Amino acid sequence: MNRMRALGYAAVLAVAAVPLSAQSSKRIDYQKSVTVSVGQSVVVHGIRGDCGKLPAKGDITLPALTTGKLSVGAAGIRRSNSCGGDTPAVQVIFTATTPGREKFEVQGDPISVRVRK
Repeated sequence: MNRMRALGYAAVLAVAAVPLSAQSSKRIDYQKSVTVSVGQSVVVHGIRGDCGKLPAKGDITLPALTTGKLSVGAAGIRRSNSCGGDTPAVQVIFTATTPGREKFEVQGDPISVRVRK
């Protein structure tokens, strides 16, 4: 088998490992640092469940913040080093409420926010 054909098969197998529903979903990117104004919202992370599965709603805990609030958004996919590739996840949305700076973690990943007036 030639190298190009082997790479093609590997790509097909990698895509097949992610559930079809997640393959067509929106990509959720990790934002290590964001700057927003009061009232703005931005997706900062994606919470995953066990590799290949969405997290159960009861398993999602988000930290309390002083500069804004975190909420859960739509389902999609995210890149996960722990899972070795794409896996289903739900959006973590930061909504700015108070000017200031803050650092927090979501699933062990650090996030820094700056909120302007």
